[in-house]
Amino acid sequence: MGRNARRLRLVAAAGIAVALAGGAVALHGASATPRATSATPTWNDVAPIFAAKCAGCHMPGGIAPFSITSPRSAAAHADAIEVMTQTGVMPPWPPGRDSPPYLGSDRRVLTPPEKDLIARWARGGARIGSGGTITPARAASSAPGTTLSVAPARPYLPHAAVGGFDDYHCVLLEPHLEQDVFVTSADVQPQRTDIVHHVVLFAAEGANAAEARALNTRSQGKGWTCFGGPGLSETHPTADAASRDRLGSPQWIGAWVPGHTTVDTPAGIGVLVHKGAAIVMQVHYNLLHPARPDRSRAVLRVVPARGSRLTPLDTILVPAPVELPCPAGVSSPLCSRDRAIADEARKYGAAAALIPTGLLYLCQKSLADYAQPPGTAENLATSCDRRVNRPLRIYGVAGHMHLRGVDIRIDLNPGTPRARVLLHIPHWHFHWQDAYYLKQPVDASPGDTIRVTCRFDNAPGAQPLVNGKRLPPRYVLWGEGTTDEMCLGLIQATTRTG
Repeated sequence: MGRNARRLRLVAAAGIAVALAGGAVALHGASATPRATSATPTWNDVAPIFAAKCAGCHMPGGIAPFSITSPRSAAAHADAIEVMTQTGVMPPWPPGRDSPPYLGSDRRVLTPPEKDLIARWARGGARIGSGGTITPARAASSAPGTTLSVAPARPYLPHAAVGGFDDYHCVLLEPHLEQDVFVTSADVQPQRTDIVHHVVLFAAEGANAAEARALNTRSQGKGWTCFGGPGLSETHPTADAASRDRLGSPQWIGAWVPGHTTVDTPAGIGVLVHKGAAIVMQVHYNLLHPARPDRSRAVLRVVPARGSRLTPLDTILVPAPVELPCPAGVSSPLCSRDRAIADEARKYGAAAALIPTGLLYLCQKSLADYAQPPGTAENLATSCDRRVNRPLRIYGVAGHMHLRGVDIRIDLNPGTPRARVLLHIPHWHFHWQDAYYLKQPVDASPGDTIRVTCRFDNAPGAQPLVNGKRLPPRYVLWGEGTTDEMCLGLIQATTRTG
């Protein structure tokens, strides 16, 4: 097939992708303008752009389908690179145009000069020149404080101990804090990006720290299986946990997901971690790819709390129930909700199997709210409202679903004259998720409402692919596995004092 024919085929494919994207790519920032030249660009000219904005996913072992860290590999895909960058499909920027501006978008979105340079390189034959391989650029921290590196004592070989394709593993990290500190930057560095789906750092203090250290001792330092959080006794679901902002979960210090861009907290704030605290690192391994030993780590920036003027940043979780029936006309034992509950108990434990019912209670809903005929099951929605209970200044927002997710949005005071969109991802992709810091923080007051809304597609053609085979439709609940589902909004906010 000739070059022009290949380009036409890619243009057609990209046209479909753009229609699906629905204009979700928005330019909220600008990066350095590429060096202007009338000569045909070579790899030396485009490599800095690829290193800064593409190679974090397009690298050996990354989540992208091919690597562009070597000039020859990038040149082999030049036609696709040109089309996907010109149409704005790549690099992905999930927030829709109705979302507010966020910090860090300039590190993901290509500027017009960058697009032009890449196009001229591709159309000019993707010349390699004298260039060599590139290393994906990491976001350099400019946060105040001293550097503190924490890592597990030894590598861990993931395994799906309870069946399926997922391993939620927690490991103890000891920061040896001799005083209270504010964490102003949390740079999580996964070693195996092809199997690490997400990482969360939790602050374990008091009874949680004692429990984490006991679990670590019993496992001889190898860590422990943990679903729904760090697996500590004080964090297990209780009746009063529903009234807490974190629903009983310990404080989040930081997190990582594929495509993560911002490691620093906004200026003037930090996550408060107390003297003697431990850190529990929860790693979700998605074992659709072969398991390999992993020793993911984190690099923190910390500031002594005494004498600082930093404001504590807190995490607020806003989950919604997930109740996805099978499409009409599909008859199978897997379409039973009771069967789905039993499967969750078998895979994740009795406490995890209580979560679907607990979410109905938390969101003041019942199964009757999800009893409408599913039809094709291509457009199943859920939502949950949480009342603000103190004056907040919202700095960050994130949304989380799995493979059947279609659309997620987080709104402040929806349906009122004071309505604000905090985040809207109109075309959800499992691998393109992040936490976003607002360029302009948003204030919320007691009595305001934060709502998370999710849409899912549970039709036969939307089922996850596992080892090249599409799974059969089933009744899907909130669950820890990649082939289960979630609807979760996450807010990072401080308490306003004035």
